[in-house]
Amino acid sequence: MKQTVLRLVLICLVLLASALFLLDLTVSRATPPQRRSVARSSGTQVGDLFRNNCARCHGADGGGDTPLGHTYNAPDFTDPDWWRKHSDITSTGSLVSIVTHGKGGMPAFGRKLTRSEIRHLVDYVRRFRNQKS
Repeated sequence: MKQTVLRLVLICLVLLASALFLLDLTVSRATPPQRRSVARSSGTQVGDLFRNNCARCHGADGGGDTPLGHTYNAPDFTDPDWWRKHSDITSTGSLVSIVTHGKGGMPAFGRKLTRSEIRHLVDYVRRFRNQKS
């Protein structure tokens, strides 16, 4: 009788452990992956964010003088005339929306980057407008 009780307890423990494992597996798969949340307060980090996500088309200097920039007609962010001519889309809100949702040949970054990262990128891009003499 003692062996039967021990066997029953062992079976219950194995079943409980299996149920907990399956529950954990189900919950971890049902939870969407966390976006990385990195503080982007320093210029170096925002610069890295720009180089990793934007420079391929817009150039490291914001001039848009890259093969993909030419293909997709990327703007020259260092050109004050571009900023004046496109004042309808160069507000912070408009630029955040463009980066988030994409526009024309530009892909949407709303699922790849956090709102904070997008806002920091827009602030970074806006600094280019005063770089051309």
